[in-house]
Amino acid sequence: MKNYESIDLCECYEPLEYLPKEILRAWKHENEPVPEPFYGTELDGEKFFYIGNTRIKVSEHFNKDGKRLEDLLEDVIKYSAKSSL
Repeated sequence: MKNYESIDLCECYEPLEYLPKEILRAWKHENEPVPEPFYGTELDGEKFFYIGNTRIKVSEHFNKDGKRLEDLLEDVIKYSAKSSL
Protein backbone atom coordinates (compact mmCIF):
# COMPACT_ATOMS: atom_id res chain seq x y z
CA MET A 1 0.00 0.00 0.00
CA LYS A 2 1.36 3.41 -0.97
CA ASN A 3 1.54 6.31 1.43
CA TYR A 4 0.15 9.51 -0.04
CA GLU A 5 0.91 12.98 1.24
CA SER A 6 -2.10 14.60 2.86
CA ILE A 7 -3.67 17.66 1.21
CA ASP A 8 -5.10 20.55 3.15
CA LEU A 9 -8.30 21.39 1.24
CA CYS A 10 -8.67 24.76 2.94
CA GLU A 11 -5.30 25.79 1.56
CA CYS A 12 -6.60 25.27 -1.98
CA TYR A 13 -9.26 27.95 -1.55
CA GLU A 14 -7.15 30.67 -0.02
CA PRO A 15 -6.14 33.34 -2.54
CA LEU A 16 -2.49 33.66 -3.44
CA GLU A 17 -2.83 37.45 -3.53
CA TYR A 18 -5.46 39.72 -2.12
CA LEU A 19 -7.02 42.14 -4.59
CA PRO A 20 -6.52 45.89 -4.13
CA LYS A 21 -9.35 47.71 -2.37
CA GLU A 22 -10.07 49.78 -5.50
CA ILE A 23 -10.95 46.66 -7.50
CA LEU A 24 -13.12 45.31 -4.71
CA ARG A 25 -14.98 48.64 -4.50
CA ALA A 26 -15.51 48.68 -8.29
CA TRP A 27 -16.94 45.14 -8.24
CA LYS A 28 -19.24 46.09 -5.39
CA HIS A 29 -20.60 49.06 -7.35
CA GLU A 30 -21.09 46.98 -10.51
CA ASN A 31 -23.31 44.55 -8.64
CA GLU A 32 -25.52 47.17 -6.99
CA PRO A 33 -29.06 47.30 -8.34
CA VAL A 34 -29.79 50.08 -10.81
CA PRO A 35 -32.58 52.39 -9.65
CA GLU A 36 -35.76 52.58 -11.72
CA PRO A 37 -35.77 55.38 -14.31
CA PHE A 38 -38.45 58.06 -14.05
CA TYR A 39 -39.54 61.40 -15.51
CA GLY A 40 -39.76 64.48 -13.34
CA THR A 41 -40.60 68.16 -13.66
CA GLU A 42 -38.45 70.80 -11.96
CA LEU A 43 -39.93 73.84 -10.25
CA ASP A 44 -39.29 75.96 -13.37
CA GLY A 45 -41.39 73.56 -15.50
CA GLU A 46 -38.50 71.82 -17.30
CA LYS A 47 -38.95 68.07 -17.76
CA PHE A 48 -36.09 65.66 -17.06
CA PHE A 49 -35.48 61.93 -17.37
CA TYR A 50 -33.70 60.51 -14.30
CA ILE A 51 -31.83 57.22 -13.98
CA GLY A 52 -29.37 56.79 -11.13
CA ASN A 53 -27.17 59.90 -10.94
CA THR A 54 -27.94 60.84 -14.55
CA ARG A 55 -30.39 63.61 -15.45
CA ILE A 56 -31.34 64.23 -19.10
CA LYS A 57 -33.36 67.25 -20.15
CA VAL A 58 -36.39 66.30 -22.22
CA SER A 59 -36.62 68.92 -24.93
CA GLU A 60 -38.52 67.11 -27.68
CA HIS A 61 -41.99 65.71 -27.56
CA PHE A 62 -44.79 64.68 -29.89
CA ASN A 63 -47.03 67.44 -31.10
CA LYS A 64 -50.58 66.99 -29.79
CA ASP A 65 -51.96 67.79 -33.25
CA GLY A 66 -49.33 65.71 -35.10
CA LYS A 67 -49.38 62.14 -36.36
CA ARG A 68 -50.31 59.28 -34.09
CA LEU A 69 -47.55 56.95 -32.89
CA GLU A 70 -49.00 54.09 -34.96
CA ASP A 71 -48.73 56.22 -38.13
CA LEU A 72 -45.13 57.17 -37.34
CA LEU A 73 -44.18 53.52 -36.79
CA GLU A 74 -45.85 52.57 -40.07
CA ASP A 75 -43.80 55.26 -41.86
CA VAL A 76 -40.59 53.93 -40.31
CA ILE A 77 -41.39 50.36 -41.38
CA LYS A 78 -42.19 51.44 -44.95
CA TYR A 79 -38.99 53.54 -45.15
CA SER A 80 -36.89 50.63 -43.83
CA ALA A 81 -38.47 48.23 -46.31
CA LYS A 82 -37.69 50.56 -49.23
CA SER A 83 -34.09 51.15 -48.20
CA SER A 84 -33.36 47.44 -47.72
CA LEU A 85 -34.35 46.53 -51.30
